[in-house]
This record gives sequence, C-alpha cells and structure tokens, in this order.
Amino acid sequence: MHMRVWAPVLVIGGSVLGACAGRAPQPAPSPENLPALEAAAEQSPQDAGVITRLGIAYFEAKRFERARDVLLSALTITQQNYAAHIYLGLTYEELARFDLARASYTTAAAQTRDPRQRSDVEDRLVLLTRKELRQSAREAIAQEAVLSTQAPTPNTVAVFPFRYLGTNEELRPLGRGLTHLMITDLAKLDRLTLLERERVQALVDELALNESGRVDAATGARSGRMLRAARVVQGSIQDVPGKTSLRLDASVVDATNASVVATGTGSDQLQQLFALEKLVLFRLLDQMGVAITPAERRALSERPTADLQAFLAFSRGLEAEDRGDYAGAEASFSAALARDPNFRAAKVKQAASQRAVQSLQLAPSLLAGIGPRGDLGPSGPEQPRAAPPATGATTVSNRGAVLRTGVLFTIPTIGSTLTTRVGSSSGPVSRPPGVRPPLPEALGSDNPTQPAGLTGTIIIIITRP
Repeated sequence: MHMRVWAPVLVIGGSVLGACAGRAPQPAPSPENLPALEAAAEQSPQDAGVITRLGIAYFEAKRFERARDVLLSALTITQQNYAAHIYLGLTYEELARFDLARASYTTAAAQTRDPRQRSDVEDRLVLLTRKELRQSAREAIAQEAVLSTQAPTPNTVAVFPFRYLGTNEELRPLGRGLTHLMITDLAKLDRLTLLERERVQALVDELALNESGRVDAATGARSGRMLRAARVVQGSIQDVPGKTSLRLDASVVDATNASVVATGTGSDQLQQLFALEKLVLFRLLDQMGVAITPAERRALSERPTADLQAFLAFSRGLEAEDRGDYAGAEASFSAALARDPNFRAAKVKQAASQRAVQSLQLAPSLLAGIGPRGDLGPSGPEQPRAAPPATGATTVSNRGAVLRTGVLFTIPTIGSTLTTRVGSSSGPVSRPPGVRPPLPEALGSDNPTQPAGLTGTIIIIITRP
C-alpha cells in the first residue's frame, strides 16, 4: 500500500511560506500588523517574505518613505519578488518619483507569467504616463529660464488646444477633436515630429492659460520653447453670427522668435467640418513651404469618420479623458463607436479608457497578486526545470528558493532507498526503507536539532508490503 501526503506551500515573492496543518494562512498586510511584522522582521532580517509584508504594511499606513526603504531591503534579498516590485512602484508614485515607479512596474511585468496580471501592470503604466506628463510640464515651467535659451528640436511641432469661441456648449468639445485631428494629419508627414496632444495639454493646464492667451503668438512661442518645439500650431473655432456655419482660424508660430510663419482661415457649414479642417491644413502647409507628394495629399485628405455626431462624441471623450474622468471618456468613445463602428481612433481610445477604468478600480493588493489567503503572488519568471529527482526522492528547498509544481514523484517499491534533502544539508541522505527522515521544526519537526524556518514542499512516502 502506498500513500502520499503533500504539505501545501504559498509562494511569496522570492520566498516561500509554508502553510502546513495547524498553521493558518497569513492575512494580507495592514497597518494593524505593523508591530507584529516589525518584530518578525527583527528576528528574520533575511526573510524576503516577512520584509515584503512589512513594507506593504508601511505603504498601507501611508508611511511611504519608510515603505520605500523596507521594500528596497526586501529586493536586496531577492530580486524575484513580484509583490515588492509592485508596491515599490506604488510607493514611488506617492513620492512623485514616477521614473522610478515606471522602472519598478516594468520589472514586475517581466516577472509574471500570468497574461492578465501582466496586462494589469501595463494598464498601470498607461495611467502613470499622465502623471509623468504633468510632472514634466511642472518641471518645464520651473526650468523656463534655461529652456528658453536652448535651441528647439528640429522639425518638432506642437499643436495647442483649439479654443471654441461660440455659445453652443454642445460644440465646445470640438476644440479637442480638431486638435486631435490636426495632430493626426501632420503626423502623416515623416519630416515633421509631432508632440503628443496629452503632453501639450498638460503644459496648458499647468500654465493655466486663459482663453486669450492660447492664441497669442508670444504665449505660444513661450510654451513652445518649454516643450522644445520648433513651431507651434494654435487656433480657434467659432460660430458665424446669424448663420449655421463655423469659422476656423489657425496659425503657425516660430517658437524661437514668436513670429507667425503661416495662417489659415476658412468657414463652412457644420456638416463640412472635416473639409474645413483640410482646407486650413493645406493652407498652413503651403505657407510653411512644406511640399506634399500626391500620396501624402491623399493620406491627409482622409477623414476619421463620416458621422459628425460620432466625432462630437469622440471630442467629448477627449475632454473627459483630459480631466481624468475615464469612465465618462469610455462612455463617450463607446457612443462614437455606436454611430460609426469603423471609427478607428474612437476604438483605440475606448479600449484605453476601459483599461484605465479597470486599473483605477483594481486594489493595490490585487495588482500585487495578493490572494484571499494572504499569498503574495508570483515569484518571477519560470526557471529552467531541474533534472528529475531520483526514484522516491523528496526535495525540500532551502529558505528563499522557489518551488515549482507539477513534478512527478515515483513511489518507491519494496526495498528501495528513500532519499531526502532538507534545509541547507550539503547533499542527499540515504535511508533504508522504514526509517522516517526528520522534519524541520518549523513544519512540525520531531528533531529539535534541525534549524527552524525552513520552508518548502514535503512529500512523505510511506511504504509497506
């Protein structure tokens, strides 16, 4: 008769915590656990699992500098610690060190083999980008005196938000939509480098430009220098009094000397909004001396959608996105797609907003992979599988090693030798059948001389005729 008994394990970062019979799983770390975790960390300063839990508890207590130091300590023990990297990224976000947060999340994403978890980390990186842009804008403003003396990046163009001058609030979002459309079109010309709309919007928001300032050439040049842009496109859209048409004005400003190098003006019916934008676009390019090939002209003439209402909904989505209302943005982009399922830009934005909403709703503990039983998630990339153990071999890892599941163990036959490896022993110890190997004290040892704190998977094989 053969009987196998497995002692389950919880994999925590780069360490493994046993959850043997008689020991309840550890709860997720919280500020209330700090005294106990501090005591445990003092007793086991090299236990990555304990140190990671302590760092998480400090994070939850909003003691972010302390959390950073403790989590970094956990990572000096082992870099294969997914939860520590995630919480370190969250901590750096709170400390406004977004570059370090990005590095932590990127490392964590490389350590998980779970596609859903990797997607969650990537979503967090998208949200982080918004914070990075705002910080970059603040730094540009603080360094304006230095940036104003530096040469701009050649052929770089920044398109500032078009302002709406009319009285119809339903049309106000068109300012965002036309800005997006102008950037999309200009980006089709390989010789121009367009700055992201979100980057420019972040600077505008930080500068708190008033409505008149957005079309002032000097203000545009000042902002362009802070963005290291060679030229700035800015403009406005307004209702034509007494008519059902719109007027679009745009200009291109040299950021170096604030001179206006091109202007474009046009008016048409609201239903001809896209034709109006193309008219102004081509006038600007002509005055800038940008030669366009027939293929480029065809590409520039493409319209994002044939449905004006879909474009309005898309523009509302951009407004919501800029103010951080990702749920509202998702709803607006979805409305645009409902009217035009082939609206590619709306489809991309709808998916991004949906992921942003999901990321914001995801608790830090879930992002870090902390399960309901308190386990701290994946331990990192799968390591090369070791050679199969000898017949009947039972292997228990040293502290900090990562165990993998799915290894098949052969049940020994009568007269075979049972081999065990426990703790930090230098090699396998052979025992004749019927002689039970001692268990480590931490897992219920009956051998008090065995060092405590050893963890791992134990397979006890009992054989008899």
